[in-house]
Amino acid sequence: MDYRQFIDQGAATWAEAEALYGRASRQGTAGLDMEGVERLAGTHRRVVSDFATARSRFPGTEAEQRLRALAFSGHRLLAPRPPPALPRLWQFLRFGWPEQFQQSLGALSVSLAIFVLSTVLGIVLATLNPEFCRIWLAPEALDEVRRGGIWTDQLVHLAPPSLLSTQIFTNNMSVAITTWLAGALLGLGTVYLLSSNGLMLGSMLALTWRYELTDRLLAFISGHGPLELFLIVVAGAAGLQLAAGELRWRNRPRAETLPVAARRSAALMAGTLPWFILLGLVEGNISPQMWIPTPAKALLGLVLLGTFLAYGLGIRRPPGETA
Repeated sequence: MDYRQFIDQGAATWAEAEALYGRASRQGTAGLDMEGVERLAGTHRRVVSDFATARSRFPGTEAEQRLRALAFSGHRLLAPRPPPALPRLWQFLRFGWPEQFQQSLGALSVSLAIFVLSTVLGIVLATLNPEFCRIWLAPEALDEVRRGGIWTDQLVHLAPPSLLSTQIFTNNMSVAITTWLAGALLGLGTVYLLSSNGLMLGSMLALTWRYELTDRLLAFISGHGPLELFLIVVAGAAGLQLAAGELRWRNRPRAETLPVAARRSAALMAGTLPWFILLGLVEGNISPQMWIPTPAKALLGLVLLGTFLAYGLGIRRPPGETA
């Protein structure tokens, strides 16, 4: 079939499709009777089929451009309308994210193991050689620790609490998002960042223990630290899921596994972001206040972590309700 025959065979249907699309655009598909809806669907199927033919056999022609426009117009009319953004967001927060969290427990276990083992290794290395902490601390900060001071004391003087909170949660979000996206490097980037954070935490614990400043460190981190560290672990799990989509090429094509893994890991990551904002408020306003007893801060930290875990593990979609 040549180009002229193609046009002659399809011109009448295309003209009818244009008329039906125009009528449906003005009145809505609800304004069509059953026969009109069936005719609209039938002409749209023909338009889509002709568009596929034109794109493969007559690319760049006027017919191909016309059919492209018609196909997209028909799709906009016949495709199901997505629900409004706010109800979709509510459904995601209410059921979607907890389901994704529960489906990610395997990756979470691996991420947590990497972080805990790295923390233990950081404690060992810094105990054997305090100079190991120079990787994380400037020489001035290390000297201050040796004199009996601690770097966290300066935070309360750096900026007003509101500004400090914004800086903190922005920085923590950046760290978490980077840990997630680093999974695209076959997971090696995520493993590196998880290990680095674990080594840093372990070395700080060993250093403050050596100079009898552990109580000062805990007085600062106990309110926000438990959940903040666990959110980094969740970001690591999202990164490992992303890497799994790249590596599972023996069973299914990577073109299939990677988009699914990317969507799932992005959903897991997205649910953590509001918690970083909450933690930024805690770290900017409560953690630097040394007049607040450490046990009270520790209780707050455990309540925040417990609430997060209860939300992630305890929410179930009611039977019969679909996603």
